[in-house]
Amino acid sequence: RSENAFFLFRRKWFEDYRLKRDLASKSASASPSAPIKKRRKVNRLSKTIARQWKSLSTEERQYWERLAKEKKK
Repeated sequence: RSENAFFLFRRKWFEDYRLKRDLASKSASASPSAPIKKRRKVNRLSKTIARQWKSLSTEERQYWERLAKEKKK
């Protein structure tokens, strides 16, 4: 199943986020409560991404729609 425009946008956002995070901090130790903290963090990030998606201009959104159509072919 091909990804829709939002999922392409979300994947790119997470790639950029991880790159910035990795550059800022080369190593981080995991604590016993890391999975719970990670889930909460992902939930917050997902809400942030959704807000950014909703605030995209028509032109920006059309870019992602075109990309999704191309991937679907």
